[in-house]
Amino acid sequence: MERCEIKELHYMTATRNLPSILKLGILSHEAGRAVKHLSIADKNVQARRATREVPGGLRLHQYANLFFNARNAMLYKVIREGRAVEDLAILRVAHGVLDEPGVVVTDINAAAEEEPRCHTVAEGLPMLDSAVIWAEWWRHPDPQEMHRRKQKMMAEVLVPHCVQAASITGAYVVSGAAAKVLSGSAPTLTMEVNPYMFFKGERP
Repeated sequence: MERCEIKELHYMTATRNLPSILKLGILSHEAGRAVKHLSIADKNVQARRATREVPGGLRLHQYANLFFNARNAMLYKVIREGRAVEDLAILRVAHGVLDEPGVVVTDINAAAEEEPRCHTVAEGLPMLDSAVIWAEWWRHPDPQEMHRRKQKMMAEVLVPHCVQAASITGAYVVSGAAAKVLSGSAPTLTMEVNPYMFFKGERP
């Protein structure tokens, strides 16, 4: 992957968290404990993340984690397990956060059973497969290859402690109705209706 390919980064969240996020930014798991919020994360996955540290850096839970592509297996699982898609938003984050001090790029999902490789942005981007990360699906006839693709698609950008609210440029929502509801709680947020990002429509 080359830097010029990255137009934005993503963070998925429950829509009820948007007012606090727009005020405080996207907080790390550790910092977020002090703020009332609704988590959409898997508890078992979070337990695994709690045990990990970035070599030479912070504990994994001290980073705010972003995806290159939020249309991935995590979001798919959240929706399949019953979370109403109208209650979800994908925040669009300016790629400029990649230039902030201490930012780390992982080659796969940071909570994968196989621990990811963690690098600086300059070292990490070249090891990413952009064709896999932005693919429509991670499916493959070989189960092992499908698993690898799924994990690669969920490569992460780890930002120490917090992504500032000023770096949030907008949000994807699944429908016009969802956007209308959100306009009351997050009136300053630019929303784009994009069902595809939520596995509900054709690729634009």
